[in-house]
Amino acid sequence: MRKQRVISAIILLTISITATVLGGYVLGALVFLFICAGLFEIFRAFEKAGLKPIKIPGFCFAAIFALEVIFRSPDIFHIYLPLKTDVWQTAADIDAGQTDRFSWSAPLFVLIILAILTVMVFKHKKYTPVDAAVTVFGGMYVTVLTSFAFSLRELDGGKGGLYIFLIALLTDVAADTAAYEIGSRIGKHKLIPAVSPKKSVEGSIAAFGGSILASLILGVLFIYTGWFTKLALYWYPVIGLAAGFLSQVGDLAASMIKRHAGIKDFSNLIPGHGGILDRLDSLIFIFPVVYYFIRLVM
Repeated sequence: MRKQRVISAIILLTISITATVLGGYVLGALVFLFICAGLFEIFRAFEKAGLKPIKIPGFCFAAIFALEVIFRSPDIFHIYLPLKTDVWQTAADIDAGQTDRFSWSAPLFVLIILAILTVMVFKHKKYTPVDAAVTVFGGMYVTVLTSFAFSLRELDGGKGGLYIFLIALLTDVAADTAAYEIGSRIGKHKLIPAVSPKKSVEGSIAAFGGSILASLILGVLFIYTGWFTKLALYWYPVIGLAAGFLSQVGDLAASMIKRHAGIKDFSNLIPGHGGILDRLDSLIFIFPVVYYFIRLVM
């Protein structure tokens, strides 16, 4: 079992690192596959809980939204109004003459909700408003949050995006590792036992320490090597603090969904590790916050 887990981890890391370094459509294709797998897993969890998500509109939303983000506009929910200046318009957009673009992300979201509600009405004997609600929730939880992985990598024209992506990724890894190592050794006080019995207050504190320390180390490395100098050093611990919190909330949110569904893992897609959402549960909380934070301060 341990050997299988290690082999799966090596394969997954190799594919993910390669796609992240290459960026562009290669990463976009991987993110798209993760979204499809994640949506299948979240709908499966809801079905285990006795619910009936309306799958076809849900998968349509996932597919079209992800393709919109990857091929047209990595700025999620960024509406470009035709022939009008957008307050979020970047200098690069203006220089490229792209002042009249229109993102279909938000209109698509509205249309999908209408489609889900329409199906619920005409098939009212099969679906309930709760089924419609969990379909929308599943689409938002998996599709929108995961799509920020691509958007984050595309920041700064893709040049600085790689380093920003690494900040989000490695602070999450540091938080998770510190929480596990400290919590398993000295953790005595339960954090939220009703949601996740194994997590401790000591591990939670260690997660904050690990993510803040990792972010500072990355900041010093990036700035003093000249690899990435567009983000001031004092912002790195702020990102680390946010990542330490979001990593834990994302993990606990996924645990709560699985506990409600009565399952241990979202799937067995990755031998020894569970499903895609079991691996991405904390990261997909971090990606959007880091994305908008960077957009505001850089």
